[in-house]
Amino acid sequence: MSKFDFSRKRHGLYFLAFLVLFSCQNTVDQETDAIVIGGGLMGSAAGWQLAKEGLSVVLLEMQDTVYEQGSSFGEARIARSNNRGNDIWSYLHNKSVSETIGLIDYLNSTAQGSPYSIEDVYTTSPVTYVGRNSIYEKLFASLIRQKVEYDMAVNTLEGETKYNVTLPDDVLIQREYNKHSGTMNPAALIKLLHKGIIGKGNEVKYNHKVTRISFNGKRQLYNVEVRDLMRNEAKVFSAKKVVSAVGPYTGQLLQEIAPYFQTLITPQRVFLSFLKIKEEVYGNLSLEQKEKLQSFYPVINSAKGTRDGSFFSMIEYFEEDIPIIKIGGHFQRSDISELDQVWSEKLTDHELEWSLNSTADYMRLLKLPIGKEDFEVVNGYSCVYSLTDSEVPLVTPIKAPDTNMPNQNFVVMGGMSGVGAKGAMTYGLFAADALRNTTSESDSLYFVTAEAVGFKRLQQD
Repeated sequence: MSKFDFSRKRHGLYFLAFLVLFSCQNTVDQETDAIVIGGGLMGSAAGWQLAKEGLSVVLLEMQDTVYEQGSSFGEARIARSNNRGNDIWSYLHNKSVSETIGLIDYLNSTAQGSPYSIEDVYTTSPVTYVGRNSIYEKLFASLIRQKVEYDMAVNTLEGETKYNVTLPDDVLIQREYNKHSGTMNPAALIKLLHKGIIGKGNEVKYNHKVTRISFNGKRQLYNVEVRDLMRNEAKVFSAKKVVSAVGPYTGQLLQEIAPYFQTLITPQRVFLSFLKIKEEVYGNLSLEQKEKLQSFYPVINSAKGTRDGSFFSMIEYFEEDIPIIKIGGHFQRSDISELDQVWSEKLTDHELEWSLNSTADYMRLLKLPIGKEDFEVVNGYSCVYSLTDSEVPLVTPIKAPDTNMPNQNFVVMGGMSGVGAKGAMTYGLFAADALRNTTSESDSLYFVTAEAVGFKRLQQD
């Protein structure tokens, strides 16, 4: 064999080895009808709706089976029908309740007995709204239009006689009594959604972090590259349809597919504090005072009329019969330097002080003998809002390449801010219907709400 022949053969072997390596790196490990990226409330709700409609679904979640960080983390969110002046928020909640009932009915139909209940997710209790009297006309009109069961006090005398509270003359209290208004449990709903997805013969893959999304034009499929964090292995999943529900990670994940989301969705840090009334103080409360305290949570309080003074608060859980009060503010936002590290960022002294002062102010309004010094901080964690400029969420197809037309095979759920949890099941329905480009819904509010968060909103933003 000549030197030339040997060299040609050697280069041929190198080329063959390169082809083998290249093909191994791009081998599709699994092909399915739809891939959903993100196993929080949004992605899980979309995955369930797709599975319910008969599509084969793989749900990819980078966390373990126990959800420990992200906007869906926790055991309580305010669930409410009334949303002043805007019926789409009311629709999102009410439709989510009915979709949750459907999920539970399915799970019970496949189990022995009826182990699942809507009460696993929703705790019905009065929702208290405290606000300036200037909102009265819009508030009253929305209460009638949205068919809310309520009562209200609009001045000091009514506050005293109706609720035994100290109400300034320029402040009102409205109380909502609709069934399934109160709080909802994101952690419980996520577990039920995953059971439903699996029950329909599909997969939820935990500890699978998506690293890249690309489009195979030849096969008209999306390749989703994943790192299996438990095995430290690279995998590729392939599907014609994809839902991205990764919250604050939307921009960096979609930089190849839809780079404009890097400017459309801005992550901002928010914080939540968990406060416990000191044992001896809570023990000295009368039974009537304890019942009053519990019945006036959850609350949305904007009595000061400022963003800094506005807060939401609820009872997250009980510790030795003492309620643990969670408090945060939709507008208590700060910039993020490292997205992967923000979840472990400790609360500042100022943030803790704001939490204690706001809660103590509410105790004074309720005429309860609990001061700022009577609370202890038991926990606090950082969360992230993914925000659009308009602060209206997006559940929308991305733009088709080189056009302003929607790409019906790729839907993004993002920009949920603080309004995601109570409407999660409805957002999931929108995402699934957008991928199918059809719906069986007939309620006019379905179409109004879907359009408000859909492709037209994407174009406007």
